[in-house]
Amino acid sequence: MYPLMVRLSLFIGAGALAAGVAGAAEIPPAITDKSPVRVWVDQIGYRADGRKLLIVASDNPFSQPPALELADAATGKAVWKLADHPEAFKPFNRGQKDPVSGDYCAHLDLSDFRAPGRYYVAIHPNEAGRKTERSYRFNIAPNPYYQSAIAAWRMFYYNRADCEKPEKYAGPWNHKMTHRGPNQATEARVYKWEGKPHWDPVGKEVLDPTPRDVTGGWWDAGDFNKYMGNTTIVHNQMLHAAQLIRGARDNEFNIPESGNGVPDLLDEIRYGTEFVLKMADETGAAFGKCHEMGACPPESNTTPVQLTVQTSGATMNRLSCLAYAAFVWSERGLDGAFADRCLKEALKAWNLLERKPHPWPADSKNPKKTAPTGNWFEADYEACRALAAACLWRLTGEDKYREAAEAELQRLRGWMPGEGIDWYPPMWVYIHSRGARPELVEKLRKLILDAGEGVVRSSGERAGYAANLRGWWWGSNRLVGNMGMAAICAAEISDDSAAKRKYLDAAEEYIHYLHGRNPLGLCYLTNMKQFGAERSAMVMFHSWLGNPSKRKDPYGSRFIGEGEGKIGPPPGYVVGGANGGPKKYNDTLDGEPWIYNEPDIGYQSSCALLLGYFGMR
Repeated sequence: MYPLMVRLSLFIGAGALAAGVAGAAEIPPAITDKSPVRVWVDQIGYRADGRKLLIVASDNPFSQPPALELADAATGKAVWKLADHPEAFKPFNRGQKDPVSGDYCAHLDLSDFRAPGRYYVAIHPNEAGRKTERSYRFNIAPNPYYQSAIAAWRMFYYNRADCEKPEKYAGPWNHKMTHRGPNQATEARVYKWEGKPHWDPVGKEVLDPTPRDVTGGWWDAGDFNKYMGNTTIVHNQMLHAAQLIRGARDNEFNIPESGNGVPDLLDEIRYGTEFVLKMADETGAAFGKCHEMGACPPESNTTPVQLTVQTSGATMNRLSCLAYAAFVWSERGLDGAFADRCLKEALKAWNLLERKPHPWPADSKNPKKTAPTGNWFEADYEACRALAAACLWRLTGEDKYREAAEAELQRLRGWMPGEGIDWYPPMWVYIHSRGARPELVEKLRKLILDAGEGVVRSSGERAGYAANLRGWWWGSNRLVGNMGMAAICAAEISDDSAAKRKYLDAAEEYIHYLHGRNPLGLCYLTNMKQFGAERSAMVMFHSWLGNPSKRKDPYGSRFIGEGEGKIGPPPGYVVGGANGGPKKYNDTLDGEPWIYNEPDIGYQSSCALLLGYFGMR
């Protein structure tokens, strides 16, 4: 039994483990998307003291409430009946079709049922000839999200670059040392971009033969590139999570650093920070992309690791990461030498950008823009400058940094729910700083609260599936996590206890969406069966763990799907999600799987923040 699995019996209870095994009560078959009445649930569970909305869906209007019973998963005994609580069934949209999902929906509110245990909802037929079906099973517990949160954060360990992953930490998803051969991550070089897509190698011509150690960081997604832009967004969102998740502890993630007296969450972040420290030349100018070729197994690749040229945008991105890391480590009183190293490099980059203003290299057609270099994208320059300046002000006390942060922050005008994520870290640092201008603090607080109200309006009884999005596009699950994050920040910043509860209820609805209470009935975290989910994502597009070319390979095929000889992907990867509509998803490696089921560290950080806030506090 692998380390992440050992607490399963504590998670769902010894009695719950008996459900579905020999000697347990026979239970009805689970619903499918063809069932006339479908009850979609959070397959991981609901907090005993929290709001518990289940979604009852059908292709036809509800002429009457269906015959529903909450049953104990181990015994099959009914412990709650809708017939005794008719007020718990609340048709959405006055019984009309939900315009988002296309289903007729009703909310089944079990908030008043608080007894811990493992349950399912039995759906008894209203017409002759049909058999009773059931929802997927779920738990009610004081904290049902802990293992899900840990699994989500452990994804970063599995996507670590340039290391080995021993069985001791990785279980069956282990591999040998990777990308450490000649001309690889310990001696990468800058190449001239040939004009190919950002996920491809940079080119064949070496521009700078200086060998550079760029080991560390995380593979970006299913590909093994390491982009400064996406790494910056993820790294800074993880640091923001570290400020919000006050209960994070050592020895939670089973990673090599566990046991060092530092919360594992910060250890994982530092693995990324150490990479960011390396991604610059001696002047502090940062490279935009580190290209590593993906492979299955990862250690089988021997091609050169390539860097794109330095840019001002990548330099500001890196600067924000290092200033924020220096601030958080100093705030926590951890490893002063590491904090000083980050601060020194941040100041070097700040001074460079003062001497050599953005943008560079300039585009010959539009000198106000950076020339294409083969990088993917860069994080918002102004947001990164605001964050860097706010942190440098806190660390040095120099007013020039405060003024720079205020100049960027006072221009903010708000955004749609779930957007503007680059701006939350600088707002958070500034709002909580002694000496901040009161009128600007109040403006930023209002922006955060307004965004929280937007999440409230998109969730709960206001949405057919209780968790709406602005749209379902490539990477929609990133928006799911960011909706939850926006509501969490509103709760944290509010002084009103009722408002706090309102925002946290809204945030929690997006956890339920991730865990399977959505129009597909799919838990969007991979391989969560051991933690209670009966139907979770078992296929993801990934160079190592879901490689289409390895479907018949004895090694690579083990990680793809379920069945004899298969183990599936590691638990906890957040796949991209529905794309083109809330029911449009591809759970295979056929067609274009990357637009549906490829993971990405950006999807992961937003959802790990959301899950960690509720599960690890």
